[in-house]
Amino acid sequence: MAKTIDGAAFRSMVDYAVRNLNKHCKTVNQLNVFPVPDGDTGTNMVTTIHRGLLAIGETLVDLPSFAKKFASAVVFEARGNSGVIVSQFLKGLADKFKDVDTIDGALFIAALEAGVENAYSAVATPVEGTMLTVLKDATEAVKKEFDGSESVNDIITSFIEHAKVSLENTPELLPVLKEAGVVDSGGAGIVYLFEGMKKYLDGESIDADNTNEEASGIDYDAFDEDTVFEFGYCTELLLQPLNGRRPFLMEGFKENLSELGDSLVCTEEKGKVRVHIHTHRPEEIFAFCHEYGEFLTVKVENMSVQHTELTKNIMVNPSHGGGSFAVVAVAYDADMQKMFIDMGADAVILCGKSPSTKDYIRAFEKTDKKHIILFPNGSDAMLSAAQAKALYSGASVTVVSSKSIAACYAVLPALDYEEQDIKRTIASVKRILSGLYIASVAKRKNPLRYGNRIIERNDFYAFCGKELIAVEKSVEDAVAAAVKTAVEEHGKEILTLFCNSSVSEEELDGILGRIESMGYPLEVSAVRTDSHKAEFTLAFE
Repeated sequence: MAKTIDGAAFRSMVDYAVRNLNKHCKTVNQLNVFPVPDGDTGTNMVTTIHRGLLAIGETLVDLPSFAKKFASAVVFEARGNSGVIVSQFLKGLADKFKDVDTIDGALFIAALEAGVENAYSAVATPVEGTMLTVLKDATEAVKKEFDGSESVNDIITSFIEHAKVSLENTPELLPVLKEAGVVDSGGAGIVYLFEGMKKYLDGESIDADNTNEEASGIDYDAFDEDTVFEFGYCTELLLQPLNGRRPFLMEGFKENLSELGDSLVCTEEKGKVRVHIHTHRPEEIFAFCHEYGEFLTVKVENMSVQHTELTKNIMVNPSHGGGSFAVVAVAYDADMQKMFIDMGADAVILCGKSPSTKDYIRAFEKTDKKHIILFPNGSDAMLSAAQAKALYSGASVTVVSSKSIAACYAVLPALDYEEQDIKRTIASVKRILSGLYIASVAKRKNPLRYGNRIIERNDFYAFCGKELIAVEKSVEDAVAAAVKTAVEEHGKEILTLFCNSSVSEEELDGILGRIESMGYPLEVSAVRTDSHKAEFTLAFE
């Protein structure tokens, strides 16, 4: 067993980690803790790491170069709270490897410590009983157990054992887990990640199957006869130099290649040469390399098409207000994206789940004001929003605590887009939010124990924050319970009812009729939107 690992091995460890987590992604997602029925913890972790690797390409294998680029890429690709935390842990880990060619046991333990510190620093108010605790407990245990002279494999084996013990203890630290009878989903994801690393080091195989990401075909119509070809081609190949061809000398090979393009990365492994280069004329790259040998693999991608794919999910308002601020918001369907633009938002990100840090930064870059007000519009989108704020230097960013589209929908029409005083604008946003009472009604897919209540499969439950308002057999009764609480206990007079596409017109009419029959002096309107969290969201003012 090797006592140290090099760049190629570390890259493979990360790759196997995400493959293994992907295989158990459904299990992690199902460790769902009320009252946030997201079911995407594992998906966000997989997507974050997988896209971090994709952003680098396949050619970087020397440890300093890979560690440096991966540490940056995984942070920018982070999405969801779980994705942000794991990205910061991996960044702290990789940062320790930027200046070395191999990793020994002592360095790996130090990297674990740095990763834990980074992960904790990413959360304004760290909560014990989460993946943070699992990472911390396992790291502290291996630090006490080993002196650093052991192999990385031995350290990871011990880390997994201690992580499992910590994971089983998470319900004792976090009451909501104990009430639901589950362990922390993010902590479970950490165990699967490290088990994947160990499988690579043990020589086990894991299929490189597709990750749990939303399918998105490339829109080739975005590149037409009028498109300006700006970004060139990302060209990658694996070359086998052959006897009898032009003699291969790495330095001369790289020097000549660098004159044909930029962003060149060239490495040699077991007599085979990996090349990554950006060029407007890939045929010149192939002709030059062909003088040395034959191609084992070739990949060419139009970066102008890729750039279009990356930016088309952001809609920009052509008529900016004259005030000192820009508004950036998140929408989960095209109709709501257009609606937020019509309400005055400067840029609206369209995504099926939580945006990545990079998505936010791209939207920021499409504004031209010195202040940006950001509406993440999802509880699982807050950490990546905070991370984007910390990384962006083009403007000051205020992240609004909008954990649903309902909050954004209430605030945008009330903003004065000509206001020059950003403090006055932010105060206005906070005042509107403080007057909202937002409840949600969802259908439970699996039985769940919450405190002394049992939510059976197919029950409808109404909740506000962590407060369980009601558990009912019909959606009408659950909505009625939320309306009764908002009006009688909080004195609300206006209701905007948001419903997703799973709700039929007949069902919506029945809900509205039930609310009307309650006899409250309540002004009611309904908005259809494909929310991925609950059947109904009720915003009361």
